[in-house]
Amino acid sequence: MAKSKGISVVEAYLVAYNAASFVGWAYVLVKTLLYLSVHGTNLDGLFDSIGSALIIVQTGAALEIVHSLVGFVRSSAMTATLQVYSRLNLVWGILYMFDYPEVRASYGLVLMVLAWCITECVRYSHYALSLFDIEVYTLLYLRYTMFYVLYPAGVTGELLEIWAALPHAAAISSWFWVFLVVNIVNYPPVLYKLYTHMIRQRRKILGGGADSNRVKAAKPVDPVVSKKKKL
Repeated sequence: MAKSKGISVVEAYLVAYNAASFVGWAYVLVKTLLYLSVHGTNLDGLFDSIGSALIIVQTGAALEIVHSLVGFVRSSAMTATLQVYSRLNLVWGILYMFDYPEVRASYGLVLMVLAWCITECVRYSHYALSLFDIEVYTLLYLRYTMFYVLYPAGVTGELLEIWAALPHAAAISSWFWVFLVVNIVNYPPVLYKLYTHMIRQRRKILGGGADSNRVKAAKPVDPVVSKKKKL
């Protein structure tokens, strides 16, 4: 059903943000797939091909913390911070810092990037359309189902990247090495928090039992929905 009034300034901004984020992640995904289709398992030039775009689009995700804090969206600022922090640590603290093949030309990088890209392309496209009250069940279902596989896959890639960076971090500073080790230790509880959060969201939005094949009213429960604050 179309809205009776035009969208607010906040919603227009969120549409632009989500659309731009979708384009950015789709670009990284296409570049990654094209590289792999041409070079196969030779990953020496993968980061050179996607690195700058990956860092830019992931850094832009830091705005999601701001969106939560100022009330543009209903999602938890803590959840957003947990998700964004770990990725910023990966792109700036590891990929940007360490120009070594075990870091920038690894299967961990491929696994991590593909999991991130697929997750975010679905998430941002779903978010942008939902602001127009356009509900595409396929996107909604994928958004709240693919995480079962993509979260563990992405975390595995992230841990492989951190592990590969440990010797190089130790060469810079023992404290840097300790910092990365602490991050590794924190992954299981953080993954559990995010994973169970998504399971709860899936139950609320997709429902269960007789409702599992029918979309529930997504607007009241989907955390992406803005509070329609007028500016």
